[in-house]
Amino acid sequence: MDIPKKYLHDRLVLALLTLVSILLVIGVSVVLLRFDISKNPTTIVGYRPNVSGVSYQSGKPIDIYSLALFMIVIAVGSVILSSHVYNVRRYVAIFMLASSAFLLFLATLVANSLISLQ
Repeated sequence: MDIPKKYLHDRLVLALLTLVSILLVIGVSVVLLRFDISKNPTTIVGYRPNVSGVSYQSGKPIDIYSLALFMIVIAVGSVILSSHVYNVRRYVAIFMLASSAFLLFLATLVANSLISLQ
């Protein structure tokens, strides 16, 4: 993989890369450190207010761990894609990094709220 030289010299790109990496570490650590399988073998993985009956959807612990995998895939994918797109359009690469930072923030909030329901 050939990273453009200007890509790592751009201050906004470096700030967004730092933000993405910090959000990735926080999100994955929230999932791996706070989630405890021994509390309950089935976990709450979703909330559906429009479904009649029970509004909490139960699932397996792998569903919570898949949130951590999702965060890793989003972070790595956005860095790879933005580095390739940077030579063509700088603002598209910055948008990719900013939107992945927002997505990581939302995934961390969702993971934290689902783990808090245990």
